[in-house]
Amino acid sequence: MKKWKGVFTGILICFGIFMCANVLTGCSIESNDEKKLGEVDFTVVPEESIPAELKTIIDERKKDMFKTTFIDNDSLYIIIGYGSQPTGGYSIGVSELYETKNGIYVKTEFLGPSKNEEVSQMVTYPYIVIKLDYIDKSVVFK
Repeated sequence: MKKWKGVFTGILICFGIFMCANVLTGCSIESNDEKKLGEVDFTVVPEESIPAELKTIIDERKKDMFKTTFIDNDSLYIIIGYGSQPTGGYSIGVSELYETKNGIYVKTEFLGPSKNEEVSQMVTYPYIVIKLDYIDKSVVFK
């Protein structure tokens, strides 16, 4: 029994040292990788301005939820689709788009039609195409 008591005490001591090390090194909920360097200027691209090759990719994937990127010349496109929806009236907004040391973080908000809104009674495939100047970093979808 004394042997197990010693093992248990050792585990508690190791855990205590680990916790103190995290506190002393300034460990926080937001990692340094996510520290904002600044907001990123962007444009939401209307359907008629989407490059033809990108339209093809969207058409192939639009039935299911998807998140992807596309590079064309000096532009980076971030595309987020929300799959098939039973009616019209859905909208998508960009709630966050910022750059960090290691990436570009994007978060969108998907909104359904309001109760009193008249909507088309046909299946729709809502998606958003965000265009920004090309930045050679990974895109992280939040």
